Amino acid sequence: PVSGLTGVNVAKDCQEDKEGWKALKSWYDGPTLIEALDSFNPPKREFEKPMRLIVTDVSSEGKNVTVRGRVVQGFIRASDNVMVFPVGDEASVVRIERGKAAREEASPYSFASVPSTKPNNGEENKSLDVEDIPEMQNCALAGDTVEVMLSGIDAMRLSPGCVICHRHPSLRPHVKRRFQAKLVVMDRLAVPIIRGSQMLFHMHSIDVPAVLNKLLESTNRASGVTRSNPRVLPGGSSATVEITVNERLVLEEYNECRSLGRFVLRRGGDTVAVGLIDKVLS
Repeated sequence: PVSGLTGVNVAKDCQEDKEGWKALKSWYDGPTLIEALDSFNPPKREFEKPMRLIVTDVSSEGKNVTVRGRVVQGFIRASDNVMVFPVGDEASVVRIERGKAAREEASPYSFASVPSTKPNNGEENKSLDVEDIPEMQNCALAGDTVEVMLSGIDAMRLSPGCVICHRHPSLRPHVKRRFQAKLVVMDRLAVPIIRGSQMLFHMHSIDVPAVLNKLLESTNRASGVTRSNPRVLPGGSSATVEITVNERLVLEEYNECRSLGRFVLRRGGDTVAVGLIDKVLS
């Protein structure tokens, strides 16, 4: 509980509203907003897993193609040979740009290098940034948002939602249409979900039609009662289902790649369920 207007419980040094703090302490003895934020542990960057870069934008520069996106796991370096899925085309990494926009008003898609700043005494700023490490200038790690210039591929073959990975067969993701997933159905559901329901499958920057082929199991979250092969999924339930999407997509189990293993199901403009991919089916 916080008050943005008076500053109550934002930080301990915001003590202007004495009455508000007194009323809050009568029933709340937890941390302030700043203390709660400081207690968060940053998510682990999964450098050791096979590289996955999800494309969000594509542009063409002469013979090369520049893609913008986020490395969700692993790492990518200049001169790497990669593959683009689901199209399955090969390409070579020419250059990698990572960093901040040169100006505050610059486009968030601009990755120009930030000019070095100098303090008032004229000496150069000695603070070390990751861009100052030579080995990191042509490399991007999990969690980085980057521009990657590719050669040997047609720009028409790339689109937002494509996934770039290393080309070794053991490092490639699944490109399938059918999978088994665990769903959490929204509480306020106007029309229950039945077998054969048509939904809009949303994952990162992809929206494709999908069909719920099978309802394998459902659990009422309030009572804890579990049913096998249910006929309907009401609001407030959890379920294991089988889903088929209309086109081949890059799909992975959630425990293998979180960004490619979580999704949202929408119907009529409303979110009806969220889910995690449990198993990719052939």
